[in-house]
Amino acid sequence: MSAPFIRPLISILPHYAEEEGDFDSVPREVLIDLICKQSVNRGIAENTVALLEALLNTLAVFNLDYLQKGEWCFVSFPAQLLATSVLTAMADTDSRLFATNFWNTQDIGIDRKDQQRDVLKCLELARVQHHANQKAQPIRYCYVAWSIIKLDGKILFYQREDTKKRFEKAAGDYGLLGGRANQNDLPIADKTAVLKALQSANSELIQSALPATLKRELREEAGLLFESHYTFKPWRSLKPYRQVQGTAPNHALTEYYLDIFQIELTLEGYLFLQPKINSDERLTWFSMADIERGETTDGKIPYIKALYDEFGGNRAALATALSALPDSFVAGYLSDKEKYGITLPIDSGKPLYAGVLGKEKPLELPLSPCQLALVLALAAHLRGFDFAVLDANIVLHPHGWLEVDEQSPIRLELIALARYLVSSELAMENRHDRLFRLSIRPETVFFSEDLFSFTVANDASDCKENKVAVYIGRKGFPTALGVLPDKTERFEISHSFAKRLKTLADGDFSIHDKEGSSTEDNYKKSLHKEPRFKALGLRNLIRQDGAGIRFVLPYLVQY
Repeated sequence: MSAPFIRPLISILPHYAEEEGDFDSVPREVLIDLICKQSVNRGIAENTVALLEALLNTLAVFNLDYLQKGEWCFVSFPAQLLATSVLTAMADTDSRLFATNFWNTQDIGIDRKDQQRDVLKCLELARVQHHANQKAQPIRYCYVAWSIIKLDGKILFYQREDTKKRFEKAAGDYGLLGGRANQNDLPIADKTAVLKALQSANSELIQSALPATLKRELREEAGLLFESHYTFKPWRSLKPYRQVQGTAPNHALTEYYLDIFQIELTLEGYLFLQPKINSDERLTWFSMADIERGETTDGKIPYIKALYDEFGGNRAALATALSALPDSFVAGYLSDKEKYGITLPIDSGKPLYAGVLGKEKPLELPLSPCQLALVLALAAHLRGFDFAVLDANIVLHPHGWLEVDEQSPIRLELIALARYLVSSELAMENRHDRLFRLSIRPETVFFSEDLFSFTVANDASDCKENKVAVYIGRKGFPTALGVLPDKTERFEISHSFAKRLKTLADGDFSIHDKEGSSTEDNYKKSLHKEPRFKALGLRNLIRQDGAGIRFVLPYLVQY
């Protein structure tokens, strides 16, 4: 459309009075005739006026009743000004509505991005809101791969790059790990074809590339490498949805295509991810309660509107569906027996005991002092005990894993121990001669009674009424990783129960004795269930040995 065609029209545009509301109109044919006087083909003149009319009509400046009669008439004086401003800019080759470089996106600051966003957002929201049939069509298409990384019942989220949205409560500031597809996710040389597909609706080509998108995004956002750190499988594809939204200045009515993948971490991936999360503040966990509530207790907001909508806005249903998914990593101990126990000695001259609880027997598994020190170290870490000091060449990981580098003085000893324990009751794993653990369910591993003490405080002034304080202690002991410090836990029990324990400790009770059996039942329902008691690593305070019931520790009184 040539500027000379437009310039003459400005002088004959209809008028609208600034006051009193008087106005006039100009027939469309008059505008066409004026252009034809410049020796322009009538068809070209008609197309020119039609295009200008369509442009101005999108700005809502025309009186539609007059337009239906083939006449241009403005709805107000401001509308006349807007139309004149636009046509004047089009007629003047030196005129711009924005600075020449306004829409550049390379090497620009946040302020310019915000200006671009504000313009596009204003236009697109208006286009959607004022569409006569409420069926505005999208002009941007976004293909997204999201991941579900779930550990201990929580989902991993990543802080969004678009910092502007962090201040929009409805938008959310944390998204699932993943992101949108780009042209680099497809190994196709014809970039024109790829760009066309990326900016088209329902592109099978781009949807097929979303697994590649997922791999790229997990590498960029969390450093996770496909196969060595994780594998994945599809969870669900969401129904396409539309929203005036975008990243940075790329704001428009967008149609989103979302595939969500369930991540299965390898051991290496799991161990890699733990310190990564601790060191990268952009990574954070959301509990199922957070997801159902739509916000963490410290104000973090999940950007998962598409998922909420997929479940009809029922956030509880979404939380239930996510809860049903297995964790992305399962410890998977080699020895995972029910009602089973292994008790470790602290003296290599004494045997290990293992078997069904209450029926443990000594194992034919002699351990040298060096081997026992390694086993005690692995067992202590498996149970979550704290070491006083740890060698710099050793890293402790969750689920009992111990990582040593090639310079560690115990590396070769651990390799040899793993070989020695093959097929024994003391299951041990060795991964790549670098990662080691006792592969036994932690709560089934116990330590010798010789380490523990039971003390009743004679002074009950700081206890609740009719209660007495008891202290169960675990002495520190040496291991291949260093000395474990002393550990003592305080509990409160009733005076009557303390007396019954004293009676059991001093007496000789048969398993058929009602008083002894009653005391044992009371213990199992109370103190034995205390998490802090279990965490000490003592098998039992009261045990049945053959036909008798006994209190296994000396009963001490503190005066």
